[in-house]
Amino acid sequence: AKINEIENKGKEATPKEQGMIPTLQIVIEMLCRGIEILPIDFYKSKATIYQIEDGKIRLPFSSINGVGENAAIALEEAAKIGGFVSQEDIQQSSNVTKSVIEKLDELGVLSFLPKSNQISFF
Repeated sequence: AKINEIENKGKEATPKEQGMIPTLQIVIEMLCRGIEILPIDFYKSKATIYQIEDGKIRLPFSSINGVGENAAIALEEAAKIGGFVSQEDIQQSSNVTKSVIEKLDELGVLSFLPKSNQISFF
């Protein structure tokens, strides 16, 4: 559906959208061949490497739209340290932007942590 949406825009499609088409075609091919894709996992995903786990492919941090290579590397390094108490803690340790943390949270990657270090008594 996304490929059709981009193609229907014709010349109005942005270069970023046009650049998504080959990736979407690869994903469709993988799914048609029965290759399963594992979601990003804060402690298992690598910065830029797609890993094979039990015959499935684990997505890297860099596969997230808007997460550049430097941010992906910083997240992988932070994950090695571990021991985080909040998403805010990960942001401070990795020095990534708030928008990167928000994207990870939207995708459920950081759902195991509260958003901030603040404790709510109410």
